[in-house]
Amino acid sequence: MRTSRSRRRNVGEGRPDPVDVHVGKRVRLARLEAGLSQDELGRGIGVSFQAVQKYERGENRLSASRLYRTAQLVKQPISYFFQGLGHERRAIDAAVFQSEEIALVRQYRRIASKEVRARLLRLAQHVGDTPGRT
Repeated sequence: MRTSRSRRRNVGEGRPDPVDVHVGKRVRLARLEAGLSQDELGRGIGVSFQAVQKYERGENRLSASRLYRTAQLVKQPISYFFQGLGHERRAIDAAVFQSEEIALVRQYRRIASKEVRARLLRLAQHVGDTPGRT
């Protein structure tokens, strides 16, 4: 017979809770956007890089205090890690982003001029909408 404690972490047999998986993906995305390695994030929140790997896969849950420290390190509000849950269901899957895409976003955010950012966005939209361009 199972106790409620043994089922606390998993929804199904051997499967991580979908919320933990979602939060882990958002941790990974935020870490990459901030330009941090798993080792750097781990040191910042007081765990090993292996623990960060498990958090990012949803295998282990982040405690509230570690999630708070993670948010501070990656400069995101706590709500960032829960965006896409519930009725939205449009969560950004961190696994679909290539390192070049993350680098592009990081550099875009460093552009101080709103006008330059707007022009760059229009250029990207134009190139992306034009068939046959690579």
